[in-house]
Amino acid sequence: MNFHKLSAPALALVSIGFCAPAAAQEDAELPLTVVTPNRVARTVDETLAPVTVITRKDIERQQAQSVLDVLTGMPGVTLANTGGPGKLTSLFLRGTNSDHVLIMIDGVKIGSATAGSAGLQDIPLEQIERIEIVRGPRASLYGSEAIGGVLQIFTRKGVAKPAVSLGGGSRGTYSGSAFAGVGDAAGLWASAGVTGGKTRSFNACGGASGGCFANEPDRDPYSNVSFNLRGGASVGEVVRGEVQYLQYDGSNNYDGGFQNESDTRTQLGSGKIDFTPLDVWRSGLTVAQQHDDNKSYKNGAFTGRFLTRRDSASWLNDFTLAKGHTLVVGLDTMRDEVISTTAYTQKSRRNTGFAGQYLGKIGSASAELALRHDNNEQYGRHNTGSVAFGYAFAKALQVNAAYGTAFKAPTFNQLYFPGFNNPNLQPESARNREIGFKGELGVARWGVQYFDNRIKNLISGSPPNNVLRSRIHGLELTSAAKFGKTNLGASATFQNPKDHSGGANEGNLLVRRPRQMARVDADQDIGDFGVGLTWSARGRSYDNAANTTKLGGYSLWDLRTEYRYDKSLKLQLRIENLFDKRYETAYLYNQAGFGAFVTLRYQMQ
Repeated sequence: MNFHKLSAPALALVSIGFCAPAAAQEDAELPLTVVTPNRVARTVDETLAPVTVITRKDIERQQAQSVLDVLTGMPGVTLANTGGPGKLTSLFLRGTNSDHVLIMIDGVKIGSATAGSAGLQDIPLEQIERIEIVRGPRASLYGSEAIGGVLQIFTRKGVAKPAVSLGGGSRGTYSGSAFAGVGDAAGLWASAGVTGGKTRSFNACGGASGGCFANEPDRDPYSNVSFNLRGGASVGEVVRGEVQYLQYDGSNNYDGGFQNESDTRTQLGSGKIDFTPLDVWRSGLTVAQQHDDNKSYKNGAFTGRFLTRRDSASWLNDFTLAKGHTLVVGLDTMRDEVISTTAYTQKSRRNTGFAGQYLGKIGSASAELALRHDNNEQYGRHNTGSVAFGYAFAKALQVNAAYGTAFKAPTFNQLYFPGFNNPNLQPESARNREIGFKGELGVARWGVQYFDNRIKNLISGSPPNNVLRSRIHGLELTSAAKFGKTNLGASATFQNPKDHSGGANEGNLLVRRPRQMARVDADQDIGDFGVGLTWSARGRSYDNAANTTKLGGYSLWDLRTEYRYDKSLKLQLRIENLFDKRYETAYLYNQAGFGAFVTLRYQMQ
């Protein structure tokens, strides 16, 4: 499992330690609190699930241009992009399918009910406060889709003083954002954020065959705009409420035989109430509605529209049974509806799920047990469960082991798209085993995680059928270190994502999934200046099931620096793809070459 053409400097960086970049950016004395692994707040050390946290501080320090920049090279994460900013991007977590990752924003499941995935490429980075990535099945807590894991985005909110950013750079790129909050965090508060940007980009597709089926050698620009409104109120420590409206729009040009332009709009409205009637009982209710709207065009002529509406509600209760022992009980309902120029044979379906979880700790031993029952009006009932145990021998060494089942419900396209559907499809299912070790040594954190995920009833073909099987096993190496004003971080994943369906492709690598991925981050503060670099790499993969269309391995270097004029104002410079490496993550789709970007940030003190 050697990386493709690793340079000597790159090998030296990897030897620093296999680490999770997000964790490296945090002060060691401040334990991170996460919500996604257990649906209740716990520190990273308390949860037994492997989790990566990316904070607002990390995002600004890395000078990332998009959500995809932030996620590249994270443990277990592979991205496949079809031609630059705003273009369709698939996220594969631990080698599972792109629709085997549950995507959430502020506690609400998002995505298109027709396609079965969420458009990560359109989510506005400047609206994000932090990202939590949980690796491994979480269906026993969340239901369908969490075979590979869960990625949850938390947007900015609160009473922070105004912040503004302006940026621009290569390929006619410019962007801007503003955020402000007012009120009292313990009483009444409100916040608002707005972002926008545009790029002339580059030619998305490099050939007339492959994925685009077109030869349009021109630039394929992309623009986006978003706004996020949030407000809340508290009545002492007993009742807290919050409302939110998030909208982000994208306008995109690409190369395609049937359409080459699209306008997308995602809208998310939600209301939340947290009620603490007793010291040992906390109850929370969330209701939300999400619209995912996509309009397609060919040279300006309208070709079709896919609009899905999702109504959801979650009622979650956690009970403190005794010190170190918590019971979590939840009820989730969701209704998907399709409004489209395509005449689907069915236009709506509902799912109800009941979940229970026990979290226990006795001395140095910890346990997590979860069960869930889902009832879907299309495919019936489905049960999932998970169990995890951990033991801390010392702060330097903790051991955990876990087993979990998961499933993925068929999409509307697979079930109901006229002429290419199969209403008798059953959910895809998975069984995952893993064992891990983690600990702290001085100022460094480290971790090793082995996983083995076996998936059956995978959906394939046209019309689709439950015909495929796969086995994905691998090793994730993580750690983090901070020495004074030096932050170091890296990650390495070695995985074997293979087709085990027994046909002509038996033993082949799954499409667009490499065996190796890695990332190294290093940042240093020098007085009023900060400098840093990111090195990322991935091994070769294939763009077809027969493994005859090769995507070569590659490594990339990004550099960054910033000058802090004072506590309020800083100027940043990012150089991406320093050596102008040519590479593909999807066959014939171009990726960005050398680029330079400048950002001015102001945060009122």
